Amino acid sequence: MAATEVQAGPPAAPPTAPPAAPVGQPGTLAVRTPKHRGTAHAAPFNLRHLPLWDRITLAALTVTAAALSLWNLDGAPSYQDDEGTYTSQAFAVHSGSLAPYTYWYDHPPLGWIQIAALNWFPSLLRLGDGTTIGATRYVISVYFVASAVLLYMVSRRMGLRIPFAALTTVLFILSPLSLVLGRQIYLDNIGVPWLLLAFYLALSSRDALWHHVGAGLCFAIAVLSKETLSIFGPALLLALMYRPKWSNRSFSVVGFLTAGGLLLAFYPLSALLRNELLSGPDHVSLQDALAYQLLNRSGSGTIFQAGSSRAELLSGWLYFDKYLIAAGLAAAVVCLLRRRSRILFIAIASFATPIVLGQGYLPAMYIIGVIPFLALACGSAVDITWSGVERLVHRAPRLAQPLRAAFIAVLSASLLLMSLPQWFEQDRTLLTAQTNSNWRSTMTWVQDNVSRNDVVLAPYSMWHDLNSSGWNNAWTMIATEKPDLDKQFDIERPGGWKEIRWIIVGPSVTANIDSLGLSRVKTALQNSEQVQTFGEWSVHRVIIPPST
Repeated sequence: MAATEVQAGPPAAPPTAPPAAPVGQPGTLAVRTPKHRGTAHAAPFNLRHLPLWDRITLAALTVTAAALSLWNLDGAPSYQDDEGTYTSQAFAVHSGSLAPYTYWYDHPPLGWIQIAALNWFPSLLRLGDGTTIGATRYVISVYFVASAVLLYMVSRRMGLRIPFAALTTVLFILSPLSLVLGRQIYLDNIGVPWLLLAFYLALSSRDALWHHVGAGLCFAIAVLSKETLSIFGPALLLALMYRPKWSNRSFSVVGFLTAGGLLLAFYPLSALLRNELLSGPDHVSLQDALAYQLLNRSGSGTIFQAGSSRAELLSGWLYFDKYLIAAGLAAAVVCLLRRRSRILFIAIASFATPIVLGQGYLPAMYIIGVIPFLALACGSAVDITWSGVERLVHRAPRLAQPLRAAFIAVLSASLLLMSLPQWFEQDRTLLTAQTNSNWRSTMTWVQDNVSRNDVVLAPYSMWHDLNSSGWNNAWTMIATEKPDLDKQFDIERPGGWKEIRWIIVGPSVTANIDSLGLSRVKTALQNSEQVQTFGEWSVHRVIIPPST
């Protein structure tokens, strides 16, 4: 059979790849990746793709914050009346009301509603030495740790290098001012993590609308937790806008304002639904509460007036941590040298303006909101300085070693100056002192020696623990301020102060009688005898004068 002849021809052309389809068209395998237009000089900080060193640093900071927050939590500082107020209001939420007495819109209730969502757990475990106020401090420790973690995340999102972001968080954790106030049951401690989360979302490097809507919602939650945190609104809005140009800027700003505004509107809406929005006879109102807080409440004087409440309060803050406050204010000016850090200057300046220029009432816990920003300003200033050193090294490589050594030496000396002796001594006292022993002894004596049928006045710091130990009646075990400040007292106790049998006097009772004008309580105390004393605490029996 003849062989089949195969003719050679030109080689076949290699198969041609089909033209790539445009991204987003059918048939393409290309994946659209999110656009990052962040402000950081390094890769954008993203929790989904967290580098190893970030993970290690975050874990170490979380453990440190938790340990320092929980250590001797019930021993120091002393329980305060405001802590007792928010504790009792949180437990009232469990029974379906906003407060054990008349809720008069002194603050939005979201702060203690959040506490109520968590305080059942430490109470169930009988943490806090078996007291409700002590157990509720464990809830606040959760928010302190959250603030520390979020502060590191904000630092990294602002472009701080890992060591300086860690330094920022360490300053926040170790500051005596932060540790003392950060373990107490204040609404500011509830709002700060939400505020930091709002900044974290606003500083997102992605063109993602939901980040900016989320920032508005978180800011609204922060303000509804403690309304004074609204002072940081301008800095947050600037953080949202102070970025390289992006296409959906108008949508982001509108989404931020709309989402936040709608959530904030629920507060006056709830007052409207309860017919308590506007002032009127025989009911409390949001209008009256705002008028009292902003216009009618006695002022604190000016910081330039010797002996004024404002000047004394500032001295108290400086006593706990003059170094962080002074360093943070100076660092805020340095932050003006870097565009992405200027929001810190705005935040700190917004906070400081009412202190310097105002004369109205200034709460002691107002400082809580700015502590993270003071620490962040310090970390940013150090990062800015290091960048300047690196630029000098690039221009003069021969000076690399002495410049870097000088930087490390100055930074180390500054940290030692801050930590020794003030930080070390105050933190050691906080972690070892037992400042609530007399408080416990007084409460135990009352529980063991006073009839559950007797009418007792107790400071808010121990009111809920006493009331829940057998009285179970807010008009038998009565918070000290209520005979004068709650009209319901006249209905429940028509005999007035003469129905009171016992008065528990703590460190703040006498000052509150004078500052709040508690005339009924003052009269009852003047007609009493002291029967037991435990340090700064005492128990008085009211002696009813004979009828005339």
